[in-house]
Amino acid sequence: MMKRVWMADLFATAIASAARYRRYVNSSLLYLMSSVLTAAIALLINPAMASNLSPSDYALLGYLTSFNYILVPLFSFSLVSYFLRNYFKLSEERREVVSDTILIALTAYGFMALLGSLSIFYIYARWSGLNFSYYPYVLLAFAPVYLNNMLVFFQVTCRVRRDAAKFCLVTVLNALLSAGLALLFVVHYESGAVGRLSATLIASLFTAVYCFRHLFKRFRFDHAVIKEAFLFGWPISVSTMLWYFFNGVDSMMLERLHDSYTFGYYNVGLQIAGYLSLFYTAVAQTFEPDIYQAVSVNNVRRLFYLIAGILFLNSLPNLFYICFTREILDLLTAGHYLGAEAFSKIFAIKNIAMGVYYSSITVIVAYGFPKSELSIRIVGSVICLLMFNLLIKNFAFVGAAWGQVASFVMMSTLNGAYICYMLRRRGVAAA
Repeated sequence: MMKRVWMADLFATAIASAARYRRYVNSSLLYLMSSVLTAAIALLINPAMASNLSPSDYALLGYLTSFNYILVPLFSFSLVSYFLRNYFKLSEERREVVSDTILIALTAYGFMALLGSLSIFYIYARWSGLNFSYYPYVLLAFAPVYLNNMLVFFQVTCRVRRDAAKFCLVTVLNALLSAGLALLFVVHYESGAVGRLSATLIASLFTAVYCFRHLFKRFRFDHAVIKEAFLFGWPISVSTMLWYFFNGVDSMMLERLHDSYTFGYYNVGLQIAGYLSLFYTAVAQTFEPDIYQAVSVNNVRRLFYLIAGILFLNSLPNLFYICFTREILDLLTAGHYLGAEAFSKIFAIKNIAMGVYYSSITVIVAYGFPKSELSIRIVGSVICLLMFNLLIKNFAFVGAAWGQVASFVMMSTLNGAYICYMLRRRGVAAA
C-alpha cells in the first residue's frame, strides 16, 4: 500500500514537473518568436522602403535614430529595470503601488526629458547648421522613443507575470502596425522620411495608449520608491548613454560633411548588417546561464570554451554575409543600394568585434565588477571620440565605418586586459 502511494506521488510530481517545464519552453519559444517575427516584418518591407526612400532620406533617418543611444536611457532612466529587480521581493499589493508609481514617473519625467532634449537639440541645430530643417523631423524622431517606454514596461510586466502570449501578441501587432503605416505613407503617399517617421510615431502612440490602459490601476505615487529608483538607475543609464560614443557619434560627425548621398548609402549598409546582431543575441542568451555557472565555480577553462563557442557561432552568419553581401543587398533593397556593399561588409566585421566586446562585458559583470566595466567604458568613450574625429577628418565615411570596428576592438582589448588582471589576482589570492 505504501509503495503504491509512493509511486502515485512520484508520478504526480513527474507530471507536474513536465507541465512546468513545457510551460517554460513554450514561453521561451513565444519570446523568441516575437523577436524573429519583428525582424522578419522589417526585412519583408525593406525592398519597398528602399524603392521609395532616397539616399537623403536614409541619411536623415540614420542620423536621427543614432541619438537613440542617448535618448532611450535618458527618457526611461532605468526605472523599468528597478521594477524588474524588485518585483519578486514585493507583495502583490505593493507591486501594484510600485507599478503605478513607475508608470506615472515614466509618463511625467519622460515627457520633461523629451521637452528638454528637443530644446537642447534645437540649440545645437542653430549652432551647427544642420543639413535639414529641425521641424518636423526631430519631433517625429524623438517622440516615439518617449512613447516606447510604455511598451517596454508592458513587456517587462508580461515577463514577470509569465504572460508570454500577451507579450508576443502586442510586440508583433506593434511591428505590423508600424510596417503597415510605413507602406501606406512611404509607398502609397510617397512622403519619404516624414512618412517613415510618422508611421513609427503613430504606431508608438496607439501601442502606448493600449499599454498604459492595461498597466495603470489608479493614481498612486510613492516618493520613496522614485527616490530609490533614481538612485538605482543613474549608473545604469549613464553607462548605457556611453554607447553613443561607440555606435552613434560617427553620425553626428558625418552629417557635418554635408554629403547626404554617401551618408544614405552608409546608413543602408549599417541597417542591413545590423540585422545580423540578432544571431549574437540569440546565442548569448542561450549560453549566459552557463557562463555565470562557470564563473561561480571559477572554471576558467569551461568559461573560455563557452566564450569561444559563442564567438564562433556569431562569426558564421557574418562571414556568410561578407561573402554574399552584394546578392543580399540586391534582394533586400530591390537593387537600389548596391553601392552600400563596401560599408555593409565593414559593419559585418564590426558585428564580430562587437560580439567579443559584449562577451567580455558578460564575464566582467559575472565576476561581480560592474563598476570596473563602467570605468573602462568611460575611458573608452573619450578615446573613441578622439579616434572618430581623426578617422573621419582623414578618411570620411570609410574612416567612420572602420572606426566602429576599431572602437569595439579597442574596448574588447581593454576589457580583456582587465579580465586577465582580475583572474591573475584571484589566482594569487587563492594560492
